[in-house]
Amino acid sequence: MSGELRIGARRSPLARIQAQLAGAALRAHDPGLRIRYVFLEASGDRSAEPSAALVTARGGVTEDLGRLLDAGAIDLAVHSWKDLPLPARAATDVFASLPRADARDVLLIRRDRLDACARAGAGARGLTILSSSARRRLPLERFLGWALPLRDVPVRFAPVRGDIGTRLRKLLRGDGDALVIAKAAIDRLLDADSDVLGTAGVLEAAQLVDAQRTVREAREACRVLVLPLQACPAAPAQGALALEARRDSRWLPLLGAVNDHDTFETVGAERTLAGEVGEDEPLGVTRLRLDWGDVEFARGVRGGEPFEHQAVHRRGPGLPPPARAEALWRGDLDDARELARLALPGAPRSFDDRQGLLVARAEALPPGSAVGSHTPVWTAGLDAWRKMAAAGYWVVGSDESLGETGARAIRGWFPRASEWLKLSHEQGHDAGVAGFVPTYRLRRSRPRPIDGRSHFFWRSGSQLRDYLAAFPGLERAWHGCGPGNTLAIARGLLDPQRLRPFLSGAQFRAELLP
Repeated sequence: MSGELRIGARRSPLARIQAQLAGAALRAHDPGLRIRYVFLEASGDRSAEPSAALVTARGGVTEDLGRLLDAGAIDLAVHSWKDLPLPARAATDVFASLPRADARDVLLIRRDRLDACARAGAGARGLTILSSSARRRLPLERFLGWALPLRDVPVRFAPVRGDIGTRLRKLLRGDGDALVIAKAAIDRLLDADSDVLGTAGVLEAAQLVDAQRTVREAREACRVLVLPLQACPAAPAQGALALEARRDSRWLPLLGAVNDHDTFETVGAERTLAGEVGEDEPLGVTRLRLDWGDVEFARGVRGGEPFEHQAVHRRGPGLPPPARAEALWRGDLDDARELARLALPGAPRSFDDRQGLLVARAEALPPGSAVGSHTPVWTAGLDAWRKMAAAGYWVVGSDESLGETGARAIRGWFPRASEWLKLSHEQGHDAGVAGFVPTYRLRRSRPRPIDGRSHFFWRSGSQLRDYLAAFPGLERAWHGCGPGNTLAIARGLLDPQRLRPFLSGAQFRAELLP
């Protein structure tokens, strides 16, 4: 299409970067397209409203851009989709999105305040977390009760307003001890190229340098926790960009051509669930698309009561139900009785700030190991996080048993770590994301008889291998397992038609024995 496309966005550095990302995608599809950017200060930035959820519900952050669309002053508005109110506007709609960035929140906690809490022990005054979001506050209080290696540290929340840079500067100057922020916002700021932005007329180099400097100062001064989506789901649509236009716009075919359908569908499902709960009730909802289907997590308030929800949406049918309840086997108790983990002689027990650790299980970090104060520790699942925090180790995030993908997304946050190591058992799954370091071996007694069982849930790839070796007829049974490394291993050992992923053994049982 020919002509000039006018793109509107907020004036903040992040909003300008996001507008340029949309403009670049549109020009990649139509190289002859001319783009003019219109930036303005949104009324939501000036609002004294203490509740971010209410501001979003009323459209306070995006209403100015909506008025420009209505008046025909711009052709396209680019928003952080989570900021758009849930009800559709009368004359406009979201017609496209780009591939979604990381949906998770991060918690930045000032190191000096943590040191003070550690020295004070039970007498610590606690941590003040800057966040205006009730949606973030409710699950975070519960999560921090076990995720931090510090115990009995009170947590309180204080409202904060302004763009990313303003909030980070408030944290650095001591307005609070910690700050919750969208990871996608930081990633986009750090990944932005001043030459690209300057050429597009979006942001001057000095402005970007200043914004990036503030981010790096905060990152250096703070401990970083990437909040797991199972425990702390993000705002509906967080990490996604919304490309909003009038319903009668001549640019709709171009928007349709650049739309990322996976992002559009998953975000739509999140906003639908949030709309069912109600705008005045804080609810975090995140839906992730994996190669076999979607997983969905929600936490918050529904009907005035605490609400928690986890779901698997597979592409294709589920498993057939067992003929009787006794035919279903989960293997959790059997695995605990039969399995021993034996430390390997010579396994490393000291790790410094130049190393990042991917820990398959809590037992993979040898007891008494020394870990540097800036060494990022990332776990495969939340059980490992919980155990390691209880043992006094700082964990920065987890793959949540969904596969080894998250660790790649956080490496830029820890520039000191030039080498990443995966700690696991000697026959553990090596996905090639880090140097493989075996720290223990498994010794399993002969598996117990499985007569009369038809449906099996496997807790690990090694468990499946051992049982298949003892009972080859298992190949003809029906199988479930977690969606991470266990699924990757099981796909190479079993008929895919007889295998389905589940979030847990409990979900496996609940789905097959409703």
